[in-house]
Amino acid sequence: MAMVNPTMIRAEAVDAMEFPELSQQFRVQGVPQTVIEAGKGIVVGAVGEAQMLAEIKRAMQN
Repeated sequence: MAMVNPTMIRAEAVDAMEFPELSQQFRVQGVPQTVIEAGKGIVVGAVGEAQMLAEIKRAMQN
């Protein structure tokens, strides 16, 4: 999504093993794990676009 619309969405990839402090901060339980808005939403595992979009919308309402 960030590649399609980089002006609205920012994404970063972080290696959980190389940054254990971030892994602990966001309680990484599986890889990949997507953290939305600094933890307002979290998706663990590979999910489809519809499920990811639903979680983004849910996180943005909080």
